[in-house]
Amino acid sequence: METQQAGDAKALAMQHATSCDAIMAAGGDGTLHEVVNGLLAKPYRPALGIIPLGSGNDFAGACGIKADGAHLLQLLQRPPKATDIGHITCRSGTGHTIEEYFINVCSAGMGPSSVSKMASMPRWLGAQGRYLMAIVQTFFTHKPEEISVQAADFVWHGRARVAAIANGQSFGNKIFIAPDAKADDGQFNLFLGGAVPLPQFLWYLLQIKSKHKVSAPQIAYAVASSVQLSSAKAAMLEADGELIGYLPASVRIQNETVKIYR
Repeated sequence: METQQAGDAKALAMQHATSCDAIMAAGGDGTLHEVVNGLLAKPYRPALGIIPLGSGNDFAGACGIKADGAHLLQLLQRPPKATDIGHITCRSGTGHTIEEYFINVCSAGMGPSSVSKMASMPRWLGAQGRYLMAIVQTFFTHKPEEISVQAADFVWHGRARVAAIANGQSFGNKIFIAPDAKADDGQFNLFLGGAVPLPQFLWYLLQIKSKHKVSAPQIAYAVASSVQLSSAKAAMLEADGELIGYLPASVRIQNETVKIYR
């Protein structure tokens, strides 16, 4: 079944969840996000397969899933593996409570800014072109935001370029903010990037793209199963490349919620 507009993948997953043994999500992290939210709206949850055909495919990449027929057939012949899901409670622009699930990464800072800019890019650029242009524009125009992060054993406050909560290993097309993350360990991996000058941040970004952790005073890593995000001013929150709402937000892990062929 082919989606025609935003929200279709969620609606289709909800519609067919009770009549299928497995649902295959063919697309990127955004499609996967919708399908997961559709499945979790129903008490019966078929297994989930992924055909990574999007512009980023970060979660599929972390699981070693490739858009190859023989490879996908092998995965489907194995038992699906229980996988963690993140649950977000935040607010809308009008102050209403929003609840949403995510499978890969949710973030404040440059992530939502990139997603917002990508939505306004001309369609003729194509998915990859729009993605790249949005990231470049955000890199040079986004100003660090005052954000507070609190978990059971971790507290961080400051002007942040990125505040990310990861179930997967990377976002933004292979930006490995959490190279040690596992999707079934009951923990989030946190990445906090402070107000680093742009040239230095670019150097850090090159290291992160190479799956190296950055050792610097302005960069922090942590693990947690529940995280609170807040900000002095209105700060957007994205999840799996989709704009969700605004801080404050409560984010918690739901251990082994969905079974995925991976």
